[in-house]
Amino acid sequence: MATTKPLTTTRLPHRGAQGDMVAFGRSFVTTRLAGFEKDMKICLTGIRAPGTTGVTHAYFPALMACCGMLEYLAALNLGQVGRTLNNVQISAYATAYMRQPDYAPETVRILFDALRNPIAHRSIATGVWADQHDQFRGRRLTWKVLADSVRPAIRLVEEVGEVRRDSPWPCRYTHRVHIHLGSLWRDIAESVPGYFDALTADATLQNHFNACMKRLYPE
Repeated sequence: MATTKPLTTTRLPHRGAQGDMVAFGRSFVTTRLAGFEKDMKICLTGIRAPGTTGVTHAYFPALMACCGMLEYLAALNLGQVGRTLNNVQISAYATAYMRQPDYAPETVRILFDALRNPIAHRSIATGVWADQHDQFRGRRLTWKVLADSVRPAIRLVEEVGEVRRDSPWPCRYTHRVHIHLGSLWRDIAESVPGYFDALTADATLQNHFNACMKRLYPE
């Protein structure tokens, strides 16, 4: 008669001492980063644009993958996985670990308020975004998303015009955001070693990471 193997409550090695959690953190984030990079390479592999001889890419899936990965890293850094982060909290990660001044707080605010908002996130972003920030009220942004690796990855330029295609009426804009996906995703990836160094040295960040793991994988 076969015997049933007893259940065990022994912790896995990576869930033991704090040093083990740091090692697990590096492995955990590295694995997710590899998935992110794989998705970006797929999105930025060009295919023939319908009805033309040119090449197109999955621009907005790639942009949302970048926003999602950056938001995820910021959440691990803050210990707040599972909660909605605001652009100030995401800026804290960017300021600490990403190229500066390329990812200054105002740049991150534009990225997340204009292009990570519910309308853009749930569909393909088109149209004009009216900036509601007191300092910039009256500024109206449209955008151009490219697959190349020009830096800085996010650049705001003055450009006055009207959106007419795909619009029920002429819609005025005052600025255009240029987003270069090839450099954006690499800048996000290049921030991770700095986060690892901080995680290794800072007990507070270790506690933040541990809190995220308990949210993702309840004990």
